[in-house]
Amino acid sequence: MEIAEELARNQKEISVTEFFEKNRHLLGFDNKQKALLTCVKEAVDNSLDACEEMGYIQQKNGMQVTLPEITVEVKQLSENYQLLNEKQNVAQMMLSKHEVSILYKGRSDSKQIRGGKATIKFDDAIFDISESNDKINVVMNGEQLKLKKNSPIFLISVMDNGPGIMPDKIPNIFGKMLYGSKFQAMKQNRGQQGIGIHSAVLYSQLTTGKPAKVVSKIESQKKAKMMKVQINIMKNEPEVVEEGEEDYPYKSGTKVELEIEGLYVTGSKGLDEYIKRTSIVNPHANIIYINPNGEKVVYKRISNQLPKEPIAIKPHPHGLEIGIFMRILKNSSERTIVSALENELSRVSRNIAEQTLKSLGIDPKTKPQDIDRVQANSILKALQSLELMRPQTDCLSPIGKDGLESSLKREYSPEFVSALVRKPEVYRGIPFQIETAVAYGGKIQTEKAILMRFANKIPLLFDSSSCALTQSFLSIDYTRYGLKVENKVPLGPMIFIIHIASVWVPYTNESKNAVASYPVITKEIKLAIQELLRNLSIFLNRKHRNILFQERIGLFDKYGIELAYSLSKLIDMDESKIKKKIEELLKKKKETVIKNVEESLNQSDVISSKIEADNAVNGENETDGE
Repeated sequence: MEIAEELARNQKEISVTEFFEKNRHLLGFDNKQKALLTCVKEAVDNSLDACEEMGYIQQKNGMQVTLPEITVEVKQLSENYQLLNEKQNVAQMMLSKHEVSILYKGRSDSKQIRGGKATIKFDDAIFDISESNDKINVVMNGEQLKLKKNSPIFLISVMDNGPGIMPDKIPNIFGKMLYGSKFQAMKQNRGQQGIGIHSAVLYSQLTTGKPAKVVSKIESQKKAKMMKVQINIMKNEPEVVEEGEEDYPYKSGTKVELEIEGLYVTGSKGLDEYIKRTSIVNPHANIIYINPNGEKVVYKRISNQLPKEPIAIKPHPHGLEIGIFMRILKNSSERTIVSALENELSRVSRNIAEQTLKSLGIDPKTKPQDIDRVQANSILKALQSLELMRPQTDCLSPIGKDGLESSLKREYSPEFVSALVRKPEVYRGIPFQIETAVAYGGKIQTEKAILMRFANKIPLLFDSSSCALTQSFLSIDYTRYGLKVENKVPLGPMIFIIHIASVWVPYTNESKNAVASYPVITKEIKLAIQELLRNLSIFLNRKHRNILFQERIGLFDKYGIELAYSLSKLIDMDESKIKKKIEELLKKKKETVIKNVEESLNQSDVISSKIEADNAVNGENETDGE
């Protein structure tokens, strides 16, 4: 037998779910804290996208717009243990007050605890569980097992008032990875890979053996459809293990429940912070959040308007590679290559297409499917050498200056807040837009500035050091704007927001926690932050001068009273008369001081306006000099 033939016996295709089962860290499940947050995030992203899409359709049809209302509840269900014999790990046990579940060889079963005891049977194993004096004993086939405590089990529930899902689509939407509607669309979306919610279902299945419970109602249905869905990992196919009907609190919408192994923590990378930041960049949404401690927080919407609807665009030649371009031609429904170039690509007019083909000696009437690799490469290179118009930017949906400022005011009541939306730019032929904001003082009680990163209205809480947003933020010389700095971070009670909106955010990996560093992206971020810093610097200067002004006025008041008393003793005159005369003199003096301070403040405004105008002209050079 040939060696190659023997080796070929072990060669086989694997499914995408099988790959991510072994590489779940790529999806953001590399630790229990991150896993809990990632599952919530994927479900919330889906809900917000669905609610907004429904609202846009309602707008087009002249209907009353239903704004998003998302309810997120996370509660701890049970303790979680690994069961071990003398040699190896044999099973996993989830134990709550009244129920015990065993996950054994990929199968799971649950029983009620009665009288402190329960028995769970599998084909080749019987587990006897008993609980006495807070001590848990587990025996498998007569053998005493050891218990190793794991992270607890949580139930995640995310419910929305969106359009709901057609019942026949529910299995694939939650149980088939890479199935979705967003990957192909060239417009801004929170999800873009067709992996998100499927990865959460996969993680739930791996850590607890439980399927995802999906309850969804469309408006024409009297009751909601309920399905429990899991993934056939070897085939990347959905399996519906239970179906039914349930009541639903909205006329339409979807609710997802997942049981997962996780870890709930508070702080800057915790679940509470994620929900708060989500509300900041989605001012049009009501978000109701109940955390594992049972605490309920309601983030009320502060805008009754949906964000601008993003419109799908076609691929731009400057962002294409030869393989993708050849696939576009092969799948084109156009009859001629000149029509294909005009109608399948962005910013390629009929005239440009004809001139390009003529210069290459290619017949414009050739079928696009008949264009070979050499011809396709020549066409693409020729188009990329032209100074074509930039792609349309109506595919983007920024948060907006008013939305950012209103959210920060609601959350932190700052002394100063300013937001800025840059004009859209392009990387690799893909449109993107940078938004920034800064808030100072108020309820912000920090010694160092806090940076909040967002991409397509999604908070980015992890992998900050490898993110272009963080790197750009730290590259700025804050001392030029009168701020003290420690380890490149400005000192003071400040919050900075950086948001990138794009048709395709260049994440560094599938977990979508860090943005790749493209020069044009970092340049836009730095220009935006610098403009905010100029505004902040003006405010801080005025604040400092106002403090000095108050101190000077205080001196007049303090020594004026003492002077009246001393003079009355020296010249034997009524103190009240002297005091009245001094107050008249002080009043004139205060007016002079106020006038001087106001003139000084106005002068600083004029100077700062000139600086801003100069920087608007020389902004490119200023950034390069950072």
